[in-house]
Amino acid sequence: METENSDVKISIIKAAGRLFIDKGYRATTIRQICAEAGVNIAAVNYHFGDKKNLYAAVIHHYKDSAFNKFPLDHGIRTGDSPRSKITSFIHAMAMRIFGEDSEPQFGKLLVRELIEPTGELDNLINDIFRPSFLKLSSLVKEILGKNATDRTIFFCSMSIVGQCLYFRNSPRLAGRMMKKENFSRQEIQTLADHISRFSLAALENYLTGKSTNPKG
Repeated sequence: METENSDVKISIIKAAGRLFIDKGYRATTIRQICAEAGVNIAAVNYHFGDKKNLYAAVIHHYKDSAFNKFPLDHGIRTGDSPRSKITSFIHAMAMRIFGEDSEPQFGKLLVRELIEPTGELDNLINDIFRPSFLKLSSLVKEILGKNATDRTIFFCSMSIVGQCLYFRNSPRLAGRMMKKENFSRQEIQTLADHISRFSLAALENYLTGKSTNPKG
């Protein structure tokens, strides 16, 4: 009985996830979720109580799956150089955002939440964005050195995150320009390699490079 309840719960979460990604939280109804999952409304009420709790469960299910596969310190070993650390971090971040195989749901749900924020956005900031950003900022600081200001570290870190989010936010635009419909695991790795090399080149010359300000 316990296994059966668990199977039903996961079925509802996956069905709801597909609809939340496709339609958004506000446009998705419990009836649509029930039809997609092949269950009745009583099952949703029993396991989650209401749509708000179900949405939170969906977010946490895919968040936990992504971070269990690719935690913040994924691939980072004691004694690694700053370059190696930040490269490993970017690769893990890209895999979390884009997903792998047939389940890129976390990245898609993340984008939906950023575009159409609900009450879950604050939880995501506290649980995911802030710890991840602090980790990335510490790695960026290692590259920039002690003369880097907090403001510079912040902007450089945001620029790295922004590169990943752009490809996730604009899959149709990027896909059409690259003549690709979907990104395979190898292509995600290639993208992460590019972001790493581009970011490292910028970081290593940021404080010593000449100003590009037309007034400077």
